Amino acid sequence: MTIQEVIKKIDRYLKKDNVEPLIVDVQNKVDLDAIILHYKLPQNVFLCASDTEFCKADEFPIISNILERLANENNSFFISEVSSFFMLKGEKALVQELKELLSMSIAGHAVILTFQCAEYLRILINNDRRLDGKVCILGGEKSVRPRLVFTEEGIKLTDKSATVKGLRGIAKAVESTTAEVLYIETHKSKDSYPFSLYTISDLKNPYEVLCHLDGMTAGLAEGYGSKEEWQYALTEFQVHPSWQQLISAKIGSIYNLDIVISTYQQKSADKKWLWLYFIGLKLFHAGNDSYLNKVVEAASSPVGLVHNLYRTILEVEPTDSIFASIYDRRKAHLNAIGNPLDEVNNFCKIVQSKGKYALYYLTDNTIQEKELIFKLLDRYSEDFERAELFSILGHVYPDLRAYLTPYRFKNELLDNYFQEYKYQKVVNKIFPNFMEVVEKQAVDRDYNIILQPRSSVIEGIDVTNAQTYFTDAMGVEYLGYILSRCHTLELMAKVTVCRCELPSITSRNKEFWDVLSTEQFPIITVDKIDKIKHHGEEGYDYSREDRKLPIHLIRELELIDELLKKIKTNLTNGDYQKAILIADHGSSRLAVIHETENLWEMESNGKHSGRCCPKSEVDERPASATDAEDFWALANYDRFKGSRKANVEAHGGATLEEIAVPIIEISYLNTAIEVKIMPIDSTALFIGIPEITVSFRKRAAIKVFSTEKLVDVSVVIDGHVYEAKPIDDNFYVVEEMTEIRRAKTYSVDVLAGGMPVATALPLKVKKESGSEKNIL
Repeated sequence: MTIQEVIKKIDRYLKKDNVEPLIVDVQNKVDLDAIILHYKLPQNVFLCASDTEFCKADEFPIISNILERLANENNSFFISEVSSFFMLKGEKALVQELKELLSMSIAGHAVILTFQCAEYLRILINNDRRLDGKVCILGGEKSVRPRLVFTEEGIKLTDKSATVKGLRGIAKAVESTTAEVLYIETHKSKDSYPFSLYTISDLKNPYEVLCHLDGMTAGLAEGYGSKEEWQYALTEFQVHPSWQQLISAKIGSIYNLDIVISTYQQKSADKKWLWLYFIGLKLFHAGNDSYLNKVVEAASSPVGLVHNLYRTILEVEPTDSIFASIYDRRKAHLNAIGNPLDEVNNFCKIVQSKGKYALYYLTDNTIQEKELIFKLLDRYSEDFERAELFSILGHVYPDLRAYLTPYRFKNELLDNYFQEYKYQKVVNKIFPNFMEVVEKQAVDRDYNIILQPRSSVIEGIDVTNAQTYFTDAMGVEYLGYILSRCHTLELMAKVTVCRCELPSITSRNKEFWDVLSTEQFPIITVDKIDKIKHHGEEGYDYSREDRKLPIHLIRELELIDELLKKIKTNLTNGDYQKAILIADHGSSRLAVIHETENLWEMESNGKHSGRCCPKSEVDERPASATDAEDFWALANYDRFKGSRKANVEAHGGATLEEIAVPIIEISYLNTAIEVKIMPIDSTALFIGIPEITVSFRKRAAIKVFSTEKLVDVSVVIDGHVYEAKPIDDNFYVVEEMTEIRRAKTYSVDVLAGGMPVATALPLKVKKESGSEKNIL
């Protein structure tokens, strides 16, 4: 039938009396709207099954209430939506309801508008031809029957979605919209309507909705986020409707997520950002960062990401060719995430299962790891060759390796003594052969010949525009570290090593104060190192069983580094032209861990940890003690009885580490410095390779030119070190290099203050006879 034919039939029906209901079935929204509009007149009453008097918000309508009105009220009713509701219950329920509607008694007229029920109505007509006159089927193109998606209230979908609140709105939406999918906010599930003529699916949580909106979501386990986190992402999808767009907008380019980790700590307070970054890594990976990708692969949460960032490296052996590169990446990542304390502590426990190889896995990022390094050195140092141990420390704890860097005292005894002393301090042991040297020096006291007294040196120091720092208890053991840091900070250091007054206590060692302190630059006291060594400040206490390790060295190196950085800043700002570091005395760690007392007992208690004793209390000079005016000062590792044991380190005695002290003059090193080498009797060559000649009588000699004034200049050639004497502000000569005899091209390093200022400068050596033989 056409719509005109249907309207004529409805008109004839409305004019009759004592009639039964008339069903008019339409196939699309346009025809339905046309019929309703045509009969929207005051004399007609329109009822919808979804009206509030028949239907609650999230329930199926009570059809009996509609039928009651039809049975009792003498009106011309137009009823819609009943069939669209019954399609939820399935074909059997729908057909039964249509049959009951056709057979019911009414007081007036009832035009029941059904939607796309033609095939079911024909079934009824075929079974009972008497119904043919009660049914009017309007032809026309069927509109698409929408697919229903049941969601929960509060789940926000994209703007393009057609959303219906509650079950009550289903029929109206089916009959009035052209949407292919309807999202129904309901507590019902598709299981409530197993025979539905609609295709129904459940999206009962935000994760399921996201799976529906972006297929990439299916690659993410639902457990990767909480309901609230998935809802956050779903809300953001309204603006950024795909994971790629969302991650790009909120986190950064999906191609650079490995770089984004550098901002992790800054963003760590934003839990949504952390979660979204984790999701981004799971979906789009971490670029070419193989370690981070492996970490992400095994992680199931942002917490797990951090957890794996620490531990995944344990799956790789230190001998693996990729170990060094992933170690460096991991270390940078851990600094980026802020080295969370709980993870650090747990990692430090687990890594010890690696035995001596645990050293390879630690970093200098945290105090906990640094302390564990000392524990492992104490336990396993004898299982390593010293060169191997130095190599490991160079990677895992560069500052400690720098502390172990040799300083050239230009004296064999001092060179060997302090290198051994530092190593034994670090590994927390005293070797028998070193003790022999200590005991021998306790008697010989060669330092009296080797080292000048400090009082004879300080008068020659230029204090013009110079700031002096009194660094209490900073002995010469730190020189290797200080020069290494000066090189990194682009500072130049001139070092003078001398000896302090005995006993090595502060009250006897301030003769420099009036000389170096000026009105413009009064001396600044830096006493933190002494407070750590002598008083156990900051919790360093050797008397505790868990503190019998030289972990105080961690803080000492930090304090020195902080001071050098401050000096660099002041020099750069022009606050002064030179800084002078001077110590009153050194100190001894090995005297503390030796734990021996001699036969002599002091009457007074607590004086300088037993390293010196007033003569008035001991009548006879111990063999290992030296005369220090009104004191006896021990020159070995003994301790006078009756005194308080040192907590960390001791001073007051006369061992080399207690009495040898540095004076360090630090100035700014111009990074634009140029250095040239040339024959000793020639000018600089700016092109080509300089040449010198040697013979049986003529020794190799060179001249060094620098655009900046240097201090303590030396050159290193073929593994040999030669001092260079200044001849004016810019020239330095090496008058005799005995070992350089062969004709060949050598590589020359130029050092200032023990640190390189120019490296790999070529020098060609020829035989004077002219018969050059190049053996390279």
